[in-house]
Amino acid sequence: MKTASDLRKETLSYIKDGITYVCKNFKDRSPGSASEKKAQEYFVKELEPLADEVISETFTLHPKGFMGFIPIVSVMMFVSTILFFLQRYFELPAVPYITVVLALISVAMFLFEFLLYREFVDFLFPKAESVNVYAVRKAKNEPTRRIIFGGHADAAHEWTYSLHGQIKTLAPVIGGGILSTFAFTIINIVYLATGKPALTDGAWNVVSWVLLVTLVFYFALLFFINWRVIVDGANDNLSACFASIGILREMVKNDFRYDNTEVGVIITGSEEAGLRGALAFGKKHADELNKIETVIIPLETLREVKHLAIYKLDQTGTVRNDEKVAQLLKKAGKSVGIDLPYADIYPGSTDAAGFTRTGIRSCGLGGVDHNPQTYYHTRFDSYDNIGLDCIEKTLEICVEAANIFDKEGLA
Repeated sequence: MKTASDLRKETLSYIKDGITYVCKNFKDRSPGSASEKKAQEYFVKELEPLADEVISETFTLHPKGFMGFIPIVSVMMFVSTILFFLQRYFELPAVPYITVVLALISVAMFLFEFLLYREFVDFLFPKAESVNVYAVRKAKNEPTRRIIFGGHADAAHEWTYSLHGQIKTLAPVIGGGILSTFAFTIINIVYLATGKPALTDGAWNVVSWVLLVTLVFYFALLFFINWRVIVDGANDNLSACFASIGILREMVKNDFRYDNTEVGVIITGSEEAGLRGALAFGKKHADELNKIETVIIPLETLREVKHLAIYKLDQTGTVRNDEKVAQLLKKAGKSVGIDLPYADIYPGSTDAAGFTRTGIRSCGLGGVDHNPQTYYHTRFDSYDNIGLDCIEKTLEICVEAANIFDKEGLA
């Protein structure tokens, strides 16, 4: 008979081989792509021997809307800044109105797409179909509780400045672009609202010259996404997909079921397109799932043990995930010898925010350095650059969380 240690080694070997297989055979898994669908079909086949029920559901989205607004903003702000400069030296009375409209639209795109993950300009981009996969291992009896673990099957387009410079380039480009856009908008509004300029002509001329400096940020933002490269996504987020499947796999190998707690795995599609898969799943299933006590624990980029953390504040600080689910993870971590810190995501999000927004109690667990390393959203997020020790510790935490939840719920 295999020991628990032997079984865990076998599970980790399965996870490593699985990540390698998907990376090699289902490349270019961008949201809504054919490769993403094929990967989800593969996950269905992997889950069918482990679960009592596996469902695959399609949903529609506009995959490039979430990040595709960035070059649009870049161009609009580039044009607006130059026009604002030119109108100081030529009689162009309509220009301040044009520039303030373009600036306000740009600010709205940042707020709704980047900060709030809403489908604000998605309709401008082509529509596609993505897939969610949900598997259930039933309880021995009628379930009174349900715990679901998960990851996302899709992978991101490469971030140019994550590959070249990491935080040293990411922070100036993102921060500079956002601050410049907001500053320009405020300056434009002041310029128009005063009727007569609030400053002298000379002072406004200086402002217009200073604003020209911000063109460097808009130019840099044009190249923020490398649309020609889709990363393999070994860490983000195949590590989470296979860790979640590993939980069910060990239950099957041990011929184990909880008496009254159902265990599920959700592998969403199109997380990298703005949590579209989690939102679609939550909108469709929240009422049904919440008939009994249900929690979802999405796992995210399981790469470094020292950076394992509980994501209480999510979606760039705009969504607060469930406090009691966070406490459950905290307790489970302590039980296996790790004091998990609470962490926030700036900028970015996890599927937990999508589930939380649709009314399902959820909190994420991740193991990624938020001072981005070259394994994050770059071509180096590959099967030969993963953290099996982080995945192993995550398995321990998740299994313990399920045991605690089965006994205590979220009390």
